[in-house]
Amino acid sequence: MRPSDPLFGRPERPTEEIVVLSDVHLTEVIEPPYEGWWSYKTAAARQDATLGRFLEMIDARRPDAYAQTHLVFNGDTWDFDLVYSKPEGVKAAFEGMPINRPGSLYKAERLIADHQTFLAALAKFCAGGNRVTFVMGNHDRELAYPSVQAALREAVAALAPPGTASAVASRVHFEPWFVYEPGVCYLEHGQQYDSTCSYRDVLDPFIEEPDSEHYALEPSLGSIAGRLVISRSGAFNPFDDASFIRSASGYIKYWLDHYFLKRSMLWGWLVCAVKLLAQSRWNRWRALSRARDWDATYGAYAARKGVSPEFVAMLRRLWSRPCADNLLQLLHEMWADRVLVLAVALTFLVIGISRITTWVEGALLFTLFPFVALTIRAMGRGSLALIERGRWGLVAEHITARLNVPVIAFGHSHRPERRPLSRGGRYYNLGTWAPVADPEEGRVLLAARRYLVLRPRRQGGVWAAFEAWEEP
Repeated sequence: MRPSDPLFGRPERPTEEIVVLSDVHLTEVIEPPYEGWWSYKTAAARQDATLGRFLEMIDARRPDAYAQTHLVFNGDTWDFDLVYSKPEGVKAAFEGMPINRPGSLYKAERLIADHQTFLAALAKFCAGGNRVTFVMGNHDRELAYPSVQAALREAVAALAPPGTASAVASRVHFEPWFVYEPGVCYLEHGQQYDSTCSYRDVLDPFIEEPDSEHYALEPSLGSIAGRLVISRSGAFNPFDDASFIRSASGYIKYWLDHYFLKRSMLWGWLVCAVKLLAQSRWNRWRALSRARDWDATYGAYAARKGVSPEFVAMLRRLWSRPCADNLLQLLHEMWADRVLVLAVALTFLVIGISRITTWVEGALLFTLFPFVALTIRAMGRGSLALIERGRWGLVAEHITARLNVPVIAFGHSHRPERRPLSRGGRYYNLGTWAPVADPEEGRVLLAARRYLVLRPRRQGGVWAAFEAWEEP
């Protein structure tokens, strides 16, 4: 392990080491119905044993100068969006239970049942005096339900060594927005700077009051799209951007492998597009209809986190506006504009073929193909999410300028990154631990699983190491 140069930091005597990782994406474990379908949800892709060994390693390796470890899962630890199962005898949509209190609690119980090994390792880790914080990302925003938090906390406590259940339960925490350690670090998942995944109200993301029957959550566009599309297109891997962003020949091959003479890709897209548009706009209307006291909610949060209201207001100004608020942008993300261009081009082609009388007219007609291809390529160039992630370094600069912390860390993008900040210190993106598919061999693999270790120094400064986990 090679530490980086010491970073500026807190003056008091350190007692706690901080370890941060992100985007583990634990989801339900199933046997896929088709070959190559949902490979990341199989038993072979389950990461429980690996996480258990990782917890043992960081606990054993911690220097004696630090009394405990604060383990921060920086968002998307649990993937509620990929749970499509439903209780026996219960009717639900193809993509699984709805994002409301009973639906989210069922999904939490399914995740708990499928990841007992990880929860047992976490209970042992906390029983040793350590603590854990689950920052809520966009795939596990359903942790915002108090009943879901309680279910997960109770599940960890139930697996604790004898006599430690109460202490273990008290060491499991949930964080809706960010973790801030003065002079040490600022940790946030990062979805608020991505309009396809941002929430209108990250502290109160609901569209109904807590005393309502279902107490529904306003999901992000990415959450809705993930549930609708991935539940019907299991060969796409939601953890790998390259799975979605392909060349024209790549999409043709994907269609031949998984749809030709098997199922309708166009019909699946049409169903998803209609439901996505309807759900996004309906949820938006309900959310905007609900009265909120923004100043009181965010003012109280600022006081609790030990930051100024002005700092929280600055972060909110940096947020990306939810994609559902911009109809044209929403239609673009649904590919509706590209499908419309293609439909118009095909209409012209059919009409033209019916009217050509000479080979010259036919040749001129088929010059339409490269023009349409270039137009669609230009319209689709660059995912909105990928474009917005390019400004996260600037967001980090704003944060460190206000808080004077040496370490800023996000997750969400699944792409590990480390860069210096102009005022000193560093910005990190923690990448992902999620399983992806090997495009050549068709098997599940795990890319470099990164984690960040922070140890405040007694004499001042922070020792920081950005490492990759390797199986012993």
